[in-house]
Amino acid sequence: MSGSATIELSLCRSCHTRFLPTDGPCPKCGSVDCVPYAGGAVGKVLAATELLVPATGWQAPHRLALVELTDAVRVLAVVDGPSPSQGALVEVRKDGEIYRARSEPSP
Repeated sequence: MSGSATIELSLCRSCHTRFLPTDGPCPKCGSVDCVPYAGGAVGKVLAATELLVPATGWQAPHRLALVELTDAVRVLAVVDGPSPSQGALVEVRKDGEIYRARSEPSP
């Protein structure tokens, strides 16, 4: 895993909650005093699934994983490559409006 990979996250300066960037206020306390920061892009797979008949516009099989990043932020990501097992480490990146996850061999 690339130890230096980062992903843009947000931090609420009022309650210190970390979350994925949004146009709105902090999802926990409602404060608008939020700032962007670069968080770690590596996370642990909490759950994964594979859809054999996905929604229109997605190729089958369509793999999804719920990933908890090192900053305790959870993201639902489309998996590029084979479906990861629970507990596997993956790297997450943002691709337009979609988050993508992929596993990499350890160095």
